[in-house]
Amino acid sequence: MVDYNDPLINGYFKRLIGENGITLLKTIPEGEHTDEEMYAMLNPIRKKASDLKVQTKLLKDELKAREKKKSSDDEETDETEIPEKTIEEIEEEIQRNEIEINELKEEAEEKEEEIGLNEIRKILFILSENNFTICKRERDTNSGWLTFRWQLNLVDIEHRLEREKRKLYRNLLRRQEYEKENLFYICPSHCVRLTFDESTEMEFMCPLCGDNLIYEENEIIKELLEKRIGEFQTANPSMFRKDERY
Repeated sequence: MVDYNDPLINGYFKRLIGENGITLLKTIPEGEHTDEEMYAMLNPIRKKASDLKVQTKLLKDELKAREKKKSSDDEETDETEIPEKTIEEIEEEIQRNEIEINELKEEAEEKEEEIGLNEIRKILFILSENNFTICKRERDTNSGWLTFRWQLNLVDIEHRLEREKRKLYRNLLRRQEYEKENLFYICPSHCVRLTFDESTEMEFMCPLCGDNLIYEENEIIKELLEKRIGEFQTANPSMFRKDERY
């Protein structure tokens, strides 16, 4: 079971597929699902409204056909034929459906952060490119229509996270070295932060607003980096063997 609230796991997937992608991972149960099934799971209220809208359209088409038949003088009414619903009953059902559709839309706007079908497909293909899904294609023999069935496959996540940890640690070391080896000048309006050499080239003037650059004391940044590196080493002792290379 993957803990998506773990900061490292959350950060990794957030960079890969964004917040909506994490919501998808948390919501979709194990097993195979189509993208449309996932949309229904992620947007249940909107899906209900959409199904009701389709049902209402069919009722309106039936109503038009009934009214056309009723107004035709060329056709004789078959008294033995008893329709399942009268015209009045169909009209009442259409009105009830339209009221419910509007209520569902309002409820969805209040409760659901819509994740559209195209966005779901994009998330799934990104996961597939990174080998986090298994995709099966099924072709309908009659229509030739292809259906994609997706299944999450996160068995390799631990190895991915181990690589992410190493990458993060290397970046911390590079940033620490960068902060130690340079002097920095900043714009008072926080437009830019430049090294001494870069500031010299700009004649100590902000290239964006033209204000004079001022010296920045970066001891706090260096202390925070030192603390972060220490915490990282304490939390991941197995990564720091004598023969470990970064």
